[in-house]
Amino acid sequence: MKVATYNLLQGGAALTHWSKMVCEQKVDLLLVQESYAPSRHDRPLIESSRADRSVWNAVPGRDWGSGIFTNSGHLTEIPVEGFTGWCTAAVLTDSIWGLREQPLVVVSIHAPSVKGISYARLVNQILDKLNGLRGAHDLIVGGDFNLTVSERHPEESQKLCKADREIQKRLHDEFGLINCWQVANPNIPLLQTLRWQRDPVPPFHCDGVFVPRSWEDRLETCEILGDDSWRALSDHNPVIATFRKSLD
Repeated sequence: MKVATYNLLQGGAALTHWSKMVCEQKVDLLLVQESYAPSRHDRPLIESSRADRSVWNAVPGRDWGSGIFTNSGHLTEIPVEGFTGWCTAAVLTDSIWGLREQPLVVVSIHAPSVKGISYARLVNQILDKLNGLRGAHDLIVGGDFNLTVSERHPEESQKLCKADREIQKRLHDEFGLINCWQVANPNIPLLQTLRWQRDPVPPFHCDGVFVPRSWEDRLETCEILGDDSWRALSDHNPVIATFRKSLD
């Protein structure tokens, strides 16, 4: 079973991103950011699925936004007030993902860019909202946080700032989540998930998948897809976490 997050870059002009993830990479639960509406990406894929298999919202004033797709179960959207299109959330029921057949809350986050407000402050505001929405359900969070989401090794040229570390700690301590990349790749310096057009070399690592701590022993791999075929589609690389099938 696979969970993935992917920022498609201003809608995903090539319109192949969803099908590459769901059909080629066999992703079961896909969290997208900067995506056009699902039907624009792969109409046969969406039309062959029930309407309750995807949720998506546009950022106000844009034709792209954040969304969720599942190939198992039913999605019921949960509005995230103040962050429409930047943060899309849903309750996932009757899926292969839930522990003990309990619903999950699934969240696709894209930290917005607001002049005069730091990304860390905005991510914390989103997390405040999620705390009031998730109830007692297990939580899956993925997306483009626009800040470093994994711990850096001492030898890395880029350093982790205090605000980013505090958000990582909050996700772990307050929400009970593990960072799939960090757990699956503990001895590897952070790989690039974002290439700035003006400076494409630094290994910015702002995209991640976070799942309940109880899933840790089922996590098999977490990889970042960054070959030329993916680099041509977006300035972000997909992050895919793979789990053993049984989560009981």
